[in-house]
Amino acid sequence: MNLPSERRVPAGGLTLSVREWEGGEPSLLCLHGLASNALWWDPVARRLTPRHRVVAVDLRGHGRSDRPEDGYGFPEVSADLLALAPALTLKDHLVVGHSWGASVALWLAAEDPTVRAVVCVDGGAVDLRQVFGNRWEEAEERMRPPRLSGLEPGRLAAFISASGLADEVGEEEAVRILLGNFEDDPEGGLRPRLDLRRHMLIARSLYELDQPALLRRVRCPVLFVAALSKDGREEEKRAAVATARSRLQGPSEAVFLEGIHDLPVQRPTRVAAAIEAFLEELA
Repeated sequence: MNLPSERRVPAGGLTLSVREWEGGEPSLLCLHGLASNALWWDPVARRLTPRHRVVAVDLRGHGRSDRPEDGYGFPEVSADLLALAPALTLKDHLVVGHSWGASVALWLAAEDPTVRAVVCVDGGAVDLRQVFGNRWEEAEERMRPPRLSGLEPGRLAAFISASGLADEVGEEEAVRILLGNFEDDPEGGLRPRLDLRRHMLIARSLYELDQPALLRRVRCPVLFVAALSKDGREEEKRAAVATARSRLQGPSEAVFLEGIHDLPVQRPTRVAAAIEAFLEELA
């Protein structure tokens, strides 16, 4: 089995933790979502290597990377990755992002002409101001995460069982991946590695992001892999992806998978297959 190495790599003024699977080119730089971690990409990476090299990053404030007090906007997070690329010899690579990470991937592609293509996994298509309204105060309440300090580990298994997250990878693996979002709480139990203040800084940057303008800046090919969760909003999701594709300057494709938002863990085989098919077309 191709096992990943894990190390901390200097990236500008801070250090980021990366998980790397050796493999062929083109390489894939994989970015997790808000309050998540690089382990989210383990199931997909196992299905793409050794044919492709896969590098998954704990973005600033997350996982085992540094947690600066500020700098959680798209320019700063993208600058971290631009500084990281030379150390990882990344060039002519794909950037694959999930949720918030999909918008980071698009921003990075707009800044870096060496990015060959972008894959957005259930993210990158929606302007949140259209979803939450024009006042941040209203959006703030709806985007605030639940209080998780003092979380008992057993509750993670219960959540995973109810959500379907472990459908393919199994409960033990899903728990291992989800635990990467947490650290020991000095007062007992677990707490999120990303604290509430930093979480909300990122949430506000997402809310204030001009997604249509960002899409118009991206010229490389883009693949959207979107989740359809049978919640009655399937047509709305398809329409949002179609609108996003119409704003791009370059070619794009879309794949829709039945599942929850966390497709990289719940449906890794199908996510990996969609990326492989996209890579073959790029070649």
